[in-house]
Amino acid sequence: MQPFFNFYKQSRYVLICLISILLLQISCKKDDTPPNYPIGSNENINTWILDSLKRYYYWSDGLPAKPGLNRAPLNFFSAIRNLNDRFSYILLPDDPSTVTPTNKSQYGFDYTTIKEKNTGLVFGVVKLVLNDSPASRSGLKRGDYISKINGKAITQENATALQQELLSGTQVTITFAEVSGNELKDIGSAELTAGFTFEQPTVSNITNSNGSKIAYLYIYDFSPGLATSLYNTFMGFKNAGITELILDLRYNSGGQVAEAAGLCTMIASGVNYTTPFITYKGNKNGGTRSESLGDAASFDHTLNFNTLLQSNLNLKRVFILGTGATASASEVMINNLKPYLQVVLIGEKTRGKDEASFKIYDARIPKQVEWEMHPIVYKLFNATGNGGYSAGIDPDIGVTELNDLPLQPFGAWEDPLVKAALYRISGKNTLAISHLKESNKMSLAAGNVLADSRILTTSASTVITHR
Repeated sequence: MQPFFNFYKQSRYVLICLISILLLQISCKKDDTPPNYPIGSNENINTWILDSLKRYYYWSDGLPAKPGLNRAPLNFFSAIRNLNDRFSYILLPDDPSTVTPTNKSQYGFDYTTIKEKNTGLVFGVVKLVLNDSPASRSGLKRGDYISKINGKAITQENATALQQELLSGTQVTITFAEVSGNELKDIGSAELTAGFTFEQPTVSNITNSNGSKIAYLYIYDFSPGLATSLYNTFMGFKNAGITELILDLRYNSGGQVAEAAGLCTMIASGVNYTTPFITYKGNKNGGTRSESLGDAASFDHTLNFNTLLQSNLNLKRVFILGTGATASASEVMINNLKPYLQVVLIGEKTRGKDEASFKIYDARIPKQVEWEMHPIVYKLFNATGNGGYSAGIDPDIGVTELNDLPLQPFGAWEDPLVKAALYRISGKNTLAISHLKESNKMSLAAGNVLADSRILTTSASTVITHR
């Protein structure tokens, strides 16, 4: 009887253990199954955000394991974004309140508030006015001085606050002024109503200087179709026999990599379809991939690479004008041309966006999440593996356009950045930029920059690539 009893006890013990293990496995499976959150809830949206970032985000390894999902999506995204990430953002396409407004996007202009070096006067300097924008239709021009915003005089103490106030509504009153001796005198005003601004024209010129034929080209952004639209311009440069190019990217915040590749195709000497151009380095899912000049350009389906190549200028050197507003695809131009010709950067340190993003949206049918994400997915490198300019690209010739006021129109040969390029081309000294001014001209200059509307927001610059 005893052996049977022992066998019974042992069998019963084994059966209890098996049942316990089975229940434990069932319990674990239940815990591992993601909750079924209601569509439209914060938890549902944030789960989609987190899952997408785990797949694509450059810093995916640093995402929190179990973040709180009950926060509003904007707050959730901000909370889990990597501390090194200045440029990723999310938005609701039909909700303007989820998009950070800028002077440029609302009214079509940017300005910098300065304390003038010689007089101590504080005023705004209009640096950029977009074509056919609310600002341009109200008569605002590059180089204008602003004394008041909504009737409030601009001071050293309120400069930043007034720039923010300008963005808080859909209408603003700008008071224009002129400097007369040591005084700032109001000369008029304009009321601006927020509105849309569309594609911007380029500006081009050609001049002869000391035996060199020099072309100037201002580009506002790298929008789709840009390279194809510039074919005739470059053919004009080529037929004119230009030997030097000044490429003005001082306010170019980026755009399509394909357009940067197309532009490089028309500039650098000895390039062809297979010329190495760009390397993308992503997370463990994205890996590393490289593209030739032709492959990168081909993502613009309006572009014919062989046709663009016909307008190639065969240059050994290019002068690029840049500032702290020069970012993303513009910096790709600077960095990725370097393996193929001498790049002389004139102006100020660039923004420092050595990264690329693409749009992520909910492709499920039916769609559950209306939000869109533009996360950083790649770091960018040129054909020789050089990149890492997140702190910005230092200029070869340092020039600040605000040191010679009033500002000149784009394309003017008297512009201080353009003058610096002309001096370098002629072999003259460009270190003492003050010598570029006319001796009989009483010039104003920025002593201190108090606020700059162009760089208030971090997500305003983009390198757009493809999955």
